[in-house]
Order: sequence, then structure tokens, then C-alpha cells
Amino acid sequence: MAERPTGHQVPTGDEGGTAPNTRPAGPPPPEPSHAERCRTLVASASRGALSTLAADPQGYPYGSVASYGLDDRGNPLFFVSLMAEHTQNAIRDPRASLLVTEPVPDGADPLASGRATLLGLLSIVIENDRPTARARYLEANPTSAYYIDFGDFTFYRLDVQNIRYVGGYGRMSWVDAAAYAKAEPDPLAAAAAGIIQHMNADHAEAQVLFCRHLGGRPDTTEASMSAVDRYGFEMIAVSSAGRAPVRLGFPKECTTGEQVREAMVALVANARAAAALAPR
Repeated sequence: MAERPTGHQVPTGDEGGTAPNTRPAGPPPPEPSHAERCRTLVASASRGALSTLAADPQGYPYGSVASYGLDDRGNPLFFVSLMAEHTQNAIRDPRASLLVTEPVPDGADPLASGRATLLGLLSIVIENDRPTARARYLEANPTSAYYIDFGDFTFYRLDVQNIRYVGGYGRMSWVDAAAYAKAEPDPLAAAAAGIIQHMNADHAEAQVLFCRHLGGRPDTTEASMSAVDRYGFEMIAVSSAGRAPVRLGFPKECTTGEQVREAMVALVANARAAAALAPR
């Protein structure tokens, strides 16, 4: 069996290369762990691709769209019909997985967005836990209220045992299930899309400054924000050599949009100061 590659073979040249990073030596910018990224991604959605092992034809992966809520440990809770193929599969073999993906902006590369595959065992939620499961599922899927009391439906839980995380090109790992269970969703998750849209629409010049003078990409001609979290944010820097990712950390953790605004103001001041000292 061929050994798994450990990195991408990136083409060189004007079209595929990237400019060298001249970021000053020091610790890398803080960022969420992969467990935190997975917990945030899964908590930010309520629908994914549920795969079970088919009874007929036996052993084949069977994929279906499934809505879910989450318990306190981030285990998905499903409300499923006993007639459904995936439910009948789970009765025979509880092994299953749930694939959850980040939304892909218009025109963006879907393979550059994050996704997490949760692998585990499906089991019926016991009677004592059904009220909590019902509340969590309805909270995540309010339109399900009209069928939530159907008698031929029941609640299943996917007890997560392994997680594969892919955060785009070159960012991937197997995530420890215990670390995922303990992680908290990022507090900026709900506000992130608005922050990104605002920065890209109204503060493109500031991001070029960030990349040139704080991110070690002095040849940057264009830049756009691609992600933001409590610890910092990520941009795509464009230069004559190609595209490159840049991450910057906030001076301190931000849990609200207002705190992000204050942090950005401080970073703009830092970038302008660095620009004034840069050789011309």
C-alpha cells in the first residue's frame, strides 16, 4: 500500500508560486485547536450527510441528508422515522458517520472550506433523555415542530468516537473525541459572516496594510478576509507571485463584534506605524 503523502505538491512559477514570508521571528499567532474548530463547525450547522452501512446491498455506505441537534458533548441528536433506510441500517449495524461542511461563499472554492466527519455508534435515546433531546432538536430545527410528536419517529444519538477534520488545503487531522467533547463553539461564530463581509467591502486597504507590515507579505497588492475567530483572523494575500494565507492574532481574545472592531482599530494603528518605519 502506498504511503500517504504529508503535503501538497504545489506548482512553482508565476501562476502557482507564493512569495516568501518575511514575518518577524516570534511565536505564531494564536488560533483555535482543531477540536475547537470542529465543535464550532458542527454547532453552527443543523444538517449533514449521515452515512450508515446498508443492509441490502449489504455493507455498502448509504448516505442520506439528516437534520440534527447537539447534546452537551457535541454528539448529534437525530429525529428519524422507523421507516427510513438509515434507521433500519442502524438497527442492524450501529456504525455511522456524519459529514458537516461550512457554507461556501459564491464563487469560492468549496475544497478550501472546512468540513468535519464524525464517526461513532448510533443508538436510541433512552426515555429519560428524550425531553432534552426533543428540546435540543427543536431548538436547532424549529420547522420540525409539526412532526416532532409523530409516533413512528424516534430519537437517535451518534456517540462520537473519532473525528476527521479538514480545514481546507493543508489543514487536516484526526481529532480526539474527548477534546472535541470538552471544546466550546467559538463565540464569534454567529457574527463571523457579517464581520468578514464588512471587512472585505469597507476595509480592503487596511487588510493590504495588515499583510504587508504585520503578516510578512510586503509584496501584497490585494487582500481579503476569509475567517475570523476569538483569537484572530485569516486573510488571503495576493501578489505577483500568487496567493498566500496570512493569519494575525488579536491583542486579546474577542467574544463580541464590538471587541473585534476595537482590535481592528488597534491593528490598523500598528500597521501604519510599521509602514512609516519600513524602508522605501
